Amino acid sequence: MTSGSQWWQGRLARCSARPEELTALADRCETLAPDEQRLGFERTLRALGDVALAPEGLAGDNDSLWVSLLADSGAYESAALALIPPAAAFSGGRLEDGRFSAQIVLPSGAGAHSREAKSLAMAWLAALLRALAREMIEESRLH
Repeated sequence: MTSGSQWWQGRLARCSARPEELTALADRCETLAPDEQRLGFERTLRALGDVALAPEGLAGDNDSLWVSLLADSGAYESAALALIPPAAAFSGGRLEDGRFSAQIVLPSGAGAHSREAKSLAMAWLAALLRALAREMIEESRLH
């Protein structure tokens, strides 16, 4: 496996989704019930680089395979943490009403949050996708 930062940079280079698609995916992740979290990971991996799935539904590259195996085994929080860049700042927790919240600040300084998710893993994915969308928008303004 590559290091986390190498994987993240390579994944972003292959990301074909537009910021509005990432934001819509973040919104979708927040609506997923705890027993639907695998769908959130599948869609996120596809958005972060057109990940091709192997015949048995396993991701084609080693790093995506690792995240997929974690998600398939029900280790959703571990799978979400594996997607967060190592240099990112993040937090997450459960709110009093049972919803989950998360915040992620990427190494670029682009940050975002989630406050409506039905699970911690989906809160982290939603925050990550929104932060990535914000980073893409900020980068496009610079060029």
